Amino acid sequence: MVDNRSRTNSPTVERLPPVEAVVIFTRVAETGSFTAAARSMGVPLATVSKRVAELEEHLGVRLIARTTRRSSLTEPGKRFLTHGRLIIDALQRAADEAAHAVAEPSGGLRLTMSSVLVEAGLGRLVARFIAANPKLRCEIDVSDRYVDLVAEGYDLAIRVGKLKDSTLIARKIGSTEASMFTAPSLIEARGLPSNPKSLDAYPLIGEQISPSDTQQWLLHHATQRPAKVEFKPRISANSVRAIAEAIEAGLGIGRLPTFIGRKMVEEGLAVPVLPEWAGPGLDISLVYAAHRGMLPGVRLLIDRLSNEAGAVLAGHATLEGR
Repeated sequence: MVDNRSRTNSPTVERLPPVEAVVIFTRVAETGSFTAAARSMGVPLATVSKRVAELEEHLGVRLIARTTRRSSLTEPGKRFLTHGRLIIDALQRAADEAAHAVAEPSGGLRLTMSSVLVEAGLGRLVARFIAANPKLRCEIDVSDRYVDLVAEGYDLAIRVGKLKDSTLIARKIGSTEASMFTAPSLIEARGLPSNPKSLDAYPLIGEQISPSDTQQWLLHHATQRPAKVEFKPRISANSVRAIAEAIEAGLGIGRLPTFIGRKMVEEGLAVPVLPEWAGPGLDISLVYAAHRGMLPGVRLLIDRLSNEAGAVLAGHATLEGR
């Protein structure tokens, strides 16, 4: 005899959304299109469209607004994406525990980070992690270019600054200030500026490529009011490495993540300028797509870097005396 009480208290399975549809919808949201999702998952485009439509019908709400040119998440779609990621992550964790996959991760892992982060010591942390997991293979792209993680098939990126793509997950692992540096030759010729206002008399290096001739720095001090510096840059670059090379060449005063500038100072390539003044802090974050972050090897590396990177970066965050 069937106990009706147990049936009443059991989960209402018929009301739960189909798991495959949740996975496919999440991939569509992360890649930005049905076609990209189909390509990344290796399934027909028609299947992707059908499963998303089934999920919308099941929920009784439109998740993705479709036009002939583009697709975008509706407000309910954005909210459901947050929960969908949690659902997928929970399922993957359950599968990992059942298969003991986390005990010894294996397979390939693709990582991208800028050269400045390698120099800061994060490359060494990754190398130690791979050495401790002999069944993992790792490919590290050291590049200052912006990498599209989903389109190019990367598992993880380590980035400095704000996250551009809101469909990705970012976990902060440290931070650094943006301090000012210049070449010793420029200081020998002009002397050191005494305050932010005196920067008007020096060539300054811009940090972005912009149609506007004028750029702006906002500088902070521990005991004084913030100072705003507006200038027409002698040279501009949107790459930390390029700015460092312009500083070394004596083209002007530029701002760099403090740990990069300090290394140049130690090598005699630069001198600090107004070290008591700094730009806004820059977050250093691990960035990944939800479905990649579920992979055992990737998740283990995320946990390792989250636990250890802060100590490595802490010594580089600010200049002495600030």
